[in-house]
Amino acid sequence: MTLVDVEYDSNRWIRVPLDYVDTRWPDAAAWADWLADEATRGRPDADTVAPLVRDSAHAVALFPAAHVWGRFWHYPIDDMPTGFVDVYLETRTPDGTHAADLLPDAGFTAVTPVLERLEVPGFTTAVRRRSLVLVLRDEADEDPMPMPRVEWLGVGPQWVCYIITNDHDPAAANARAVDTDALFAAVGAEAHAAASSAGSDGGR
Repeated sequence: MTLVDVEYDSNRWIRVPLDYVDTRWPDAAAWADWLADEATRGRPDADTVAPLVRDSAHAVALFPAAHVWGRFWHYPIDDMPTGFVDVYLETRTPDGTHAADLLPDAGFTAVTPVLERLEVPGFTTAVRRRSLVLVLRDEADEDPMPMPRVEWLGVGPQWVCYIITNDHDPAAANARAVDTDALFAAVGAEAHAAASSAGSDGGR
C-alpha cells in the first residue's frame, strides 16, 4: 500500500475507514453510529436525520474496497452527503506514458466519453474523463440504464493516482466533481512534495 498523507478539506469530505485496526471503532457499524451522532449533534431534527446518516455511512463503509488507498464521502458541512469517491495510488516508474493511456477501459457507454487534459501541479500529465456507463437493471428484459461516472488520473514522479466516482443522479455527480478536482489537486501537491523530498536527499 502506498503511504502518503494527503491534506483534504474536512468541511467537504469525510475519510471513511477501510479497516478498523488501531481505530476507536470495532467495525463499520460502530463507525457509522459514531459518525451519525457527530454529524447531527445539536440539530433540532437529529432524531430524524441521524438514522438516515447512519444507514448511508454504513453502506458507504461496506462498499467493496479492494486495492483502494482512500475512500472519501462527500458530506459538505452545510449540505447533505452526495456519495463517495475512491482513490487509488500505485507506485510506478515514469516511462513517458501519458495519463490518458493509463485510464482503464471505459466499458459500455451511452455516448463517447469526454476526456479533458488537466494541468495539475505535481503531475507530469493528468486527465479527467466523464462517461455515461450502461448499467444492467434488475429485470433482465429492461434496457441498461446510463449512469454518470467521473474519473481522474494523474502521473506523478513516483506514483500514479486514479480517482473514480459514480452516481445515478447527474446533479450529485457534478456537485461532487467540483470538490474532487480540489482533492485531486491535493494529491498532486503531495506528489510534488514527495518528489522534492526525494530529490533533496539524493533519492535515498
